[in-house]
Amino acid sequence: MFLNSYSALSQWCIFHRKRAKRVVDTWEKQFTIAREDKKISFLYLSNDILQNSKRKGADYVDEFWRVLPRSMKHVYEKGGEEGKKQVARLVSLIFFHCYAINSSHLRSNFILELS
Repeated sequence: MFLNSYSALSQWCIFHRKRAKRVVDTWEKQFTIAREDKKISFLYLSNDILQNSKRKGADYVDEFWRVLPRSMKHVYEKGGEEGKKQVARLVSLIFFHCYAINSSHLRSNFILELS
């Protein structure tokens, strides 16, 4: 059930990609007020949106680039070993799928920001 809801929300966001800025601003607001144990779900949702929307344009890639470093850093610092492990996995997924150009350089800089 969770995966269906998760996919449905991601698809809804992608369908409304012309409002990507508003969607990402809302995502960030909800991420900020979410309990710590729920924040990783927000990161996985952003990953799903990024991977599935990039074929239709860079709207979400550009908008999430504004907020993901800060959000991932928060989970990396506050999420313990599991948070660090999940963020490292997400960084690899996101950069592999969404930021293929200069991805190793961007990934290195992004990981440095987390440290």
